[in-house]
Amino acid sequence: MFTRFGQLLEKNRKAAGLSLTEFALMSGLTVARLQDLEWGQGEMPSFDTCYRLSRALASRSGRMFLLQDLWLALRVDKSVGTPLSNFSSSEPTKV
Repeated sequence: MFTRFGQLLEKNRKAAGLSLTEFALMSGLTVARLQDLEWGQGEMPSFDTCYRLSRALASRSGRMFLLQDLWLALRVDKSVGTPLSNFSSSEPTKV
């Protein structure tokens, strides 16, 4: 799940005064995909998707650095969701 990203996306969409339908048209994504992103479900968005979302939001809101904010939120979500076993040594522990 990517909850920080989804919350930030929804917050910025609403602040820009965009409905999901308008946002979908401006970003080139489907309404269903946008809902999944806002709810933190489905496949993690790519950098290209984040770029398209930020361009659509910035064109309406005039806010700068949206891409950086979205990408950072996604990176935090990824690091929080990483299983602890991924951080362990690749060598087996000797007992």
